[in-house]
Amino acid sequence: MMDEKKGIPIYLDEAKRKFAESTLEEVEVTAWHPSNPPAIHLWRCFETLKDIENLLKGTAILTSEEERRRRIKILVTPLYSLCIAIRDICNYLNSSQEMRSQFNKAQRAEISKLLNNFLKVVPLDETSAIRGVRDQLSAHVDKLMPYEAKSIFDKARNHEIGTWLHECIITLSQLLPLEVFGWTTDDCPEGYFRVMSVEPWLVTFKLENGEPSMIAGLHIATSPKKLVLETCDEVVKSSQWMFRAEDPRLISLKEEFSDSSESL
Repeated sequence: MMDEKKGIPIYLDEAKRKFAESTLEEVEVTAWHPSNPPAIHLWRCFETLKDIENLLKGTAILTSEEERRRRIKILVTPLYSLCIAIRDICNYLNSSQEMRSQFNKAQRAEISKLLNNFLKVVPLDETSAIRGVRDQLSAHVDKLMPYEAKSIFDKARNHEIGTWLHECIITLSQLLPLEVFGWTTDDCPEGYFRVMSVEPWLVTFKLENGEPSMIAGLHIATSPKKLVLETCDEVVKSSQWMFRAEDPRLISLKEEFSDSSESL
């Protein structure tokens, strides 16, 4: 801790923080909330990842291919939502007016390349297999005969869906190191505001007339992006059964997101 006469004391944030998830009966005051558009996009990705994580629990011990395929059919809906969320966050980072001051031309080109590589592996056009399964089978059942439904589902085998899922995680792991995500929490007194805009600094501001007037506290906190990476890691571990022996796939992710890829 710094001498108070020389500056603001810096403390270690000891709160056990989680994301403010849509399924929680009660959101704790220590929970992370997104405070800017990039973080809102990332929170969307996290929500769909949690759905996928939940659906994959216990699938490795299912005894028949029919049982696994039934689970896969349900999983396609949140997977499609995750794909769209990743596409949207890349588009926002690359083309929004707000982000133009954050990235130079070369960095925006790298984000465009990342999105193009993602869409080569995970096609999302109207004729793509993932959209066909999601639109006609997973999200709702159209007026299809059984053989027609099987024909649609056969276009997306387990290992292909696993590849799309892992490509989502690869792309997210390359976006996480970007320092554009802002977060806030509610565990501060009335008249104060707490935000993390530059990691790992969780800053508490005193408000006057609704505007920050001075820094009232400074903590070193664990980035909420680590929660995203931890969920990705759980999904990777529980999805290994989707692949054939010869298929390339992720095996595990490092716990520290800063080591998962280099910044753009």
